[in-house]
Amino acid sequence: MDQHHENLRDYYEDTWFDYRFLWLDKRTRALHFGYEQPGERKHDASLLALNHVMAEHARLRRGEHVLDAGCGVGGTSMWLAEEYDAEVVGVNLVEDHIERARRYGRERHLGGQVRFEVADYTATGLDESSFDVAWAQESACHAPDKKAFTSEMARLLRPGGRIVMAEYIVAADRTPDPADDAIADWEVGWEMTLATEAVWRDALEAAGFVDIEFDDITPRMRRSLQRLDRMCRRLQPIAKVLRRMNIRSDAQQRNIAGSLAMWRALERGDWFYAIVTARSGEP
Repeated sequence: MDQHHENLRDYYEDTWFDYRFLWLDKRTRALHFGYEQPGERKHDASLLALNHVMAEHARLRRGEHVLDAGCGVGGTSMWLAEEYDAEVVGVNLVEDHIERARRYGRERHLGGQVRFEVADYTATGLDESSFDVAWAQESACHAPDKKAFTSEMARLLRPGGRIVMAEYIVAADRTPDPADDAIADWEVGWEMTLATEAVWRDALEAAGFVDIEFDDITPRMRRSLQRLDRMCRRLQPIAKVLRRMNIRSDAQQRNIAGSLAMWRALERGDWFYAIVTARSGEP
């Protein structure tokens, strides 16, 4: 396992407590942010709404084969199976996440429709041309090499297959603040490598994708993003004390620092939240 993979695995295993008690719920099993709907303020409803928005962007049809690239603990994979009768393979580097995903899938009696594998989404080992849709929900941000990611997605998709990503996109005109580079702090805190729209377009085009679109949905994500910021602001003083007592780890503290940096960077206009879609080119 290379250093990036080890760091990413350690980050998610070490911060499971934070995700489990501050964000996750049994209905969604979601680790991602939520999409605000008019008149609806419930956290779990916003998490499911983002799934619906991504499915609409992907033009997902019932019964299709979907790769959930970076599947977390399987929440979205199970939702895809239940809502769209999709056959889903979820891949993730974090063994603990995959074990939980398998258990949750059994609890919801989805063993015949969802399969979870410990695998690198840039080199899955899965059969080529075996999926209709490649789905990456706040997960491609963890790929240091965007071209390696898009190349593997293209290999796995059938001709005309679609990729849909919910992704943090760095603003092309941002000027890093030497005294407080919030994007860099966020990347370190969450073990990410963020990219601009131009970098992502280049990676998708190099892999043969066409009809590439970026839909900026930041206004509908702000409530959920700010929710995390406010939670972390309240928790930070207590967390610092617990760290001094060796009750919390460095990774857990970086997680909070990264969350706060995320909001600072958003307020500065350093990034936007996009649904990215593209179609695999014909052979």
